[in-house]
Amino acid sequence: MIPLKSITAPVFWVLFIITIGLSSSCGSSDEQVVVFAAASLTDVLNDVKKRYELEHESTVQFNFGGSQALAIELSKGSPGDVFISAGNPPMKFLTEEADIEISSTSVVAHNSLIVVTKSEEIELDGYSNLLDLDLIAIADPSLAPAGFYSQQFLINTELWMDLQDKLVFAADVRAALNYVKSGNVDAAIVYMTDGMTEPQLQIRKIVPSTSYSNISYPIAVIRNKKTSLSDIFVDFLLSSEIEQLFLSYGFK
Repeated sequence: MIPLKSITAPVFWVLFIITIGLSSSCGSSDEQVVVFAAASLTDVLNDVKKRYELEHESTVQFNFGGSQALAIELSKGSPGDVFISAGNPPMKFLTEEADIEISSTSVVAHNSLIVVTKSEEIELDGYSNLLDLDLIAIADPSLAPAGFYSQQFLINTELWMDLQDKLVFAADVRAALNYVKSGNVDAAIVYMTDGMTEPQLQIRKIVPSTSYSNISYPIAVIRNKKTSLSDIFVDFLLSSEIEQLFLSYGFK
């Protein structure tokens, strides 16, 4: 260890300033809300983040992914303050199986299913035409609610078994969308809001709304030392201003 008297004054003050800076940056995490959110909320929530941080001193950090995969992450101790799930099952898993203490849930928005293709030449007059395609991407039902809803649609229309060899499972709904964009599959079953983010893709409204469960986005605060800060963010998210923002992105 170097004796203190051997450190010159300028060097000492440089070290002191660095130490103070590090302490300050470490403490800043207490003013940051970490939000685990469904991948289908990526665009709208990044817009919400900009608006929120203009009006508040605290910041927001997102972890996007398949809702069930995110719930599993949280159950294993990943640090998160707010959870926004696509569908109720991941939220139920978090509270009942993982025993994570959360606040009462509210619903942020609703969504619907569509089919997207890259080519206009693919004929899809109805859902039965999916049988004519070679490869169809859906989110993995075990990882993301978008896959669960897609599976419901295919089962209820009696297409599930016949399409088994044609289905490509993606990590989440955004990954399924990217398979179409890259041309690796002919079509993908995704949320309406995801289809709207890619103008070059063709939206095919051939999925009956009666063939799958109501798609809602419940939100809950995870009880920890930042609960009060998280409550402020959730209140902002549920405001009438942000409700209109969600509508502009195609949510219901």
